[in-house]
Amino acid sequence: MTDLLQQFINRLNAMTNRRPAPAIQRKPQAAPAGADWLALAQVSPERTRTVYDPAGSPLVLNKSDVLASGGEGVIYRFAKNPAFLIKVCKDDTLRDARKLAAFRDRLNAMLALEECRNAPFLAWPLMPVFDGKKNVIGFVMRKSSGRTLRALYAPCQVKRFFPGWDRLSVTRVALNLVDAVRMLARHRVLVNDFNPDNFLIDPGGRVRLIDCDSFQIPGAGENQNTFLTRTFTPEYTAPELLFHPELFNRERTPEQVRFSLSVVVYMILMSGLHPYAQCGGTDPVENLKSGKCPLARRDGVRLPVGWFKSVSWLTPGLKHYFIRMFVDGHRAPLKRPLLGELKAELENFIDVMRSSKNPNQRAILPAKVKRKEKTT
Repeated sequence: MTDLLQQFINRLNAMTNRRPAPAIQRKPQAAPAGADWLALAQVSPERTRTVYDPAGSPLVLNKSDVLASGGEGVIYRFAKNPAFLIKVCKDDTLRDARKLAAFRDRLNAMLALEECRNAPFLAWPLMPVFDGKKNVIGFVMRKSSGRTLRALYAPCQVKRFFPGWDRLSVTRVALNLVDAVRMLARHRVLVNDFNPDNFLIDPGGRVRLIDCDSFQIPGAGENQNTFLTRTFTPEYTAPELLFHPELFNRERTPEQVRFSLSVVVYMILMSGLHPYAQCGGTDPVENLKSGKCPLARRDGVRLPVGWFKSVSWLTPGLKHYFIRMFVDGHRAPLKRPLLGELKAELENFIDVMRSSKNPNQRAILPAKVKRKEKTT
């Protein structure tokens, strides 16, 4: 399987030098807006089936190998090589010409992005799989493992799942996530849904992005529309999308991605505290809509009791970045700072923590500093 996969990738790389997408039979039809073509939900009964690799060799997928099923596709573990998974369209998708054309067009576009295929942190399509009539019905992707990003949202969970980790360790995770999103953005691939369950962390602090189906993908070749999805999680979503739901039928923007990613990074650094959480406020989504961020003192809102200790240990540059993002950029997307600035500030924060001799600088929840009593 591994040798065949490498051979296919080598052939695909050669083909992409001549044309933007591999030779998959399809009609020239772009994915419709909101085509969430492989939304996965609960496991449902699926029959044992046989698919074929590009060389025509059969790959038997047993019913017992089903990992997830829902929407328009089913994920199987691949018994012969546990490093890979196989995703196959469900029968109702295969019978729907419009959905099937959207699936194949999107798959073409994803296979054409060589750097994304080769990125070990992405559950990206690596090669198509076929039915007995040589029609594309699915694809192979890498298997990812680890704890979800939500494991960093509470100090007790960090201690349980990542023994010995401190704020320096979780900041490295945040930096890895920023680097991954920036790499995708270079190829005009935008992450739409920043739900922490869509990101896995391994013990080395490496991040895996597993929900590539929800990404916004640029069309392959000329006259191809961008492939959109409507997937989102409200507490990580840019406010203009929440105010104007009709915008979900349009292309997402880099400014919206920067906002969402910054929410996640803030919550990683602050042990799960949302940037719009405040004393006496409502839930974070309502606070996000109102724009009353406790980082802006002029709004008369304060951080929840005790959390000022964690914020106070952030570097001035990092605090200023978050103010520009969540206060200045709340209603003005063009004022949102670039991800390159976030990367630089995180790297500086890491350097500060490395050199600091104060244990509170690295503590996930810093202890209250005792003030010395004045002597007369």
